[in-house]
Amino acid sequence: GLSVAFVTGQGRSSSRWPVTTPESQGFDSGVLAELLEYVRAKDLPLHTLLVIRRGQLILDASFYPYSPEGPHDVASVTKSITSLLVGIAIDKGLIESVRQPVVSLLPAAVRSAPDEQRQAMTVEHLLTMTSGLDCGFEPGERELAAMRRSDDWPAFALALPMRAAPGTEYAYCSCNNHLLSAILSARTGKSALAFARTHLFDPLGISTASWPADNYGRTHGWGDLHVYPKDLAKIGELYRNGGTWNGRRIVSEAWVQQSTQPHVLVRDGVGYGYSWWINTAREPAIYEAVGR
Repeated sequence: GLSVAFVTGQGRSSSRWPVTTPESQGFDSGVLAELLEYVRAKDLPLHTLLVIRRGQLILDASFYPYSPEGPHDVASVTKSITSLLVGIAIDKGLIESVRQPVVSLLPAAVRSAPDEQRQAMTVEHLLTMTSGLDCGFEPGERELAAMRRSDDWPAFALALPMRAAPGTEYAYCSCNNHLLSAILSARTGKSALAFARTHLFDPLGISTASWPADNYGRTHGWGDLHVYPKDLAKIGELYRNGGTWNGRRIVSEAWVQQSTQPHVLVRDGVGYGYSWWINTAREPAIYEAVGR
């Protein structure tokens, strides 16, 4: 049930990672092999494990029934990609800043005169899960399910009751991220997927990506992106390099730094940035894209 290579070919993925031995990057092949045996012995639900060191692929392991030839549903890791696209849109002046009010960016989704708290909700509040909407305070993502049953998803999300003043309370609400996707569509004239193909996926050589949309063509901002693991790793490398890929600027370094700072304390040792999780128990802190 294990497919593993320490130096491997690339399968059918569009990725072209340089490959090298673990030892050349200061790793011990024997210890990595012990890691893989542990995963198999404990029957851990691991699909794929890649280790990339200084841009070099040193470990590529897939566990049955998963293989390098299959794109993965990355679930809420998608939220970090949506955040990245918002950063690119701000870099290009398509969105003024993270402090721009949501109702001003989505006038078509405003069904009635917004109250004072709703008017105060900004892009940054959506990114940091502090929108104040009555969403995500209880487990189960019930608001997301209800939104998906509605006709106009952003209008539904923006009409949710306000539970708190924006910026005052954290609650994990996937509806926030679909509002971000709707903002990208409204400001760029494209779906988030189309915008990503031009400004992120194509420049990084990510040619295989599927990402569904709502009834109005607005990409699911919270999840359902499918990509190859080796292509997803490019996003990590992009951020490790401060927003550049092979010397090409994709997103500003300022956005990378701002995104990966803990803007909100979720619980001890865990912060939340711009749709990135921050492990603050480590020094230095580790930022993570996490899904399901």
